[in-house]
Amino acid sequence: MRARALSSFARALSCVVWLAAVGCGGSASEASTEAPQPAATSGNEAASSDAHRMQIEGTLGTIPPSRIEAAMAGKLPAFQRCFFEGTGEVEFLAGYIKFYFRVGADGRVEYVHPRSSSIGHRATELCLLDIAKRTRFPKPQGGDAAEFVWGFEIDAPGGVRPPVEWQQDRVADAVTKGRAAIAACGVGDAHYVVTAYVSTGGSVLAAGAAADSQPAADKIDCVLSAVKTWRMPDPGSYAAKVSFNL
Repeated sequence: MRARALSSFARALSCVVWLAAVGCGGSASEASTEAPQPAATSGNEAASSDAHRMQIEGTLGTIPPSRIEAAMAGKLPAFQRCFFEGTGEVEFLAGYIKFYFRVGADGRVEYVHPRSSSIGHRATELCLLDIAKRTRFPKPQGGDAAEFVWGFEIDAPGGVRPPVEWQQDRVADAVTKGRAAIAACGVGDAHYVVTAYVSTGGSVLAAGAAADSQPAADKIDCVLSAVKTWRMPDPGSYAAKVSFNL
């Protein structure tokens, strides 16, 4: 498995790294759940503006980007192991994930969830989240807590043929038919981006998801349980990969 290097903060790291810090004071901001274009990222892109809905008391502090990178750099081998284990179920497993962190005054992670992901394998995403949650950061400066987005991308194992990439309009009918099952999860107006691998015949081989808030993230397992029962278009002789909005 080969990881690609592209980071304005740590080019020596064997992955593509994104970091978007949330500003101190005022309302927090978050990264979009829309799929980013990795080649265009700078590592310090501004996050989008939907986090004002989160009820956060007090003034947000900051953690210097270099200190965040230092804390996360040591986790990369463990992240790679998560992917390696995932290839036992999905041999062409690859993609990016962006974590939304809230770090408390003591440097411990209060919560973290996938704000954006193209991995498409829930077990791998949970493995990555478990490692991220156990990371210790420096104490935030100037506030009770800090919030930021950090992520990376990893390539599929060498010599493995990647799945056929689909645009989300290929699965529009399946999404429309499946919305009632998603609503039964009690998601309300939450926003999800689901990535799924579709095997020959149209069954869902594996799926993962990102959410626009921590409460929404708590319902990802229910959402994916529904998605995995859907009948997708038949990709033919080789599997397809698709990301779509819910």
